[in-house]
Amino acid sequence: MEEVRIQNVTKRFGKKVALQEISARVPKGSFFCILGEPGAGKTTLLRVIAGLEIPEEGEVFFGDQDVTLVPPQRRNVAFVFQDFALYPHMSVFENIASPLRLKGLGEEAIRKKVLEVASFLKIEKLLDRLPGFVSGGERQRVAIARALVKEPTLCLFDEPLVNLDYKIREDMRAQFKLMQREFGQTIIFATPDPIDALSMADIVLVLHEGRVQQLANVWEAYRKPANVFVGRYLGFPEMNILEGRIVRSGERLFWESGGLRLDVSSWEFLKTYEGTTVLLGLRPEEIRLGGVDGLDFTFEAIVILGEVVGSDTIVHLSVNGVTLRAFVPQIFRKPSGEKVSVGFRRESLYFFSSANGKNLLL
Repeated sequence: MEEVRIQNVTKRFGKKVALQEISARVPKGSFFCILGEPGAGKTTLLRVIAGLEIPEEGEVFFGDQDVTLVPPQRRNVAFVFQDFALYPHMSVFENIASPLRLKGLGEEAIRKKVLEVASFLKIEKLLDRLPGFVSGGERQRVAIARALVKEPTLCLFDEPLVNLDYKIREDMRAQFKLMQREFGQTIIFATPDPIDALSMADIVLVLHEGRVQQLANVWEAYRKPANVFVGRYLGFPEMNILEGRIVRSGERLFWESGGLRLDVSSWEFLKTYEGTTVLLGLRPEEIRLGGVDGLDFTFEAIVILGEVVGSDTIVHLSVNGVTLRAFVPQIFRKPSGEKVSVGFRRESLYFFSSANGKNLLL
């Protein structure tokens, strides 16, 4: 298959607009991530691409072919659902082999193909078991094997990692990237988890309430979020967003929020926002704790809480009465109420419109 093109797709369910004028291009062989919260329209968009839903407006192209009205069975698309949708009464082998039997392949060809994908996914020892007797991560691999064995031109994954525990999710992310590389697959992967997008995606489409918030290379979207929603959603921990006013003091321009005051004179465009409210964004991973010499902005903060997540820590801080979250890539232990120096660089700051949330730096 050549690239997948989604062109001005709108889908409604009664009066509810599930997708509003969605356009995107999925290059051949890419890992394309659809990111959004529950109800954003991710599953609906996958179903439109698969042919399980017909849009009221717009078209879907596979290469130069308009497939908008082509039935699912003629698209050669594999769809892996969140609940895996395995046949509980059939062995792992038979689950994987089921699409090949529908094609009418001979037993020898079926066995060869099943063993090939099972070996790649390291589930060859499970082939005689029933799905109820394998783990969640193993069931996920079985569902992927069933998708791969039919040699689809496009693989669609609908939140496949949501119900798996943290460690299994980490392992499966690596497996998805290996699969893309080994089989040259074009993958469209829907997820509510920004870590999935940051770990695996080449391109990310951020959806919110059925509308595209941003479509870009994943790291471009991370570094240059189009708006507050993308800034907050595409990242872990979530970006700090603070509301403050642009005020002048003599020749200098400041952004102020409560007791926090930043000299923003070097951002010329902020002069036009003098006297108005502007949202400031700062990613937790850009805040340094201790060793702040040479940073553009430095403050004394009070530790509120150290939230240990695996081998990392999210540190909740009070800076002149304003609450911030900082991300420390190690176990950080300081008691609540203790003072610590914090700082960050000028280029770490984002400014967003308080009226529409748009990134004022773009």
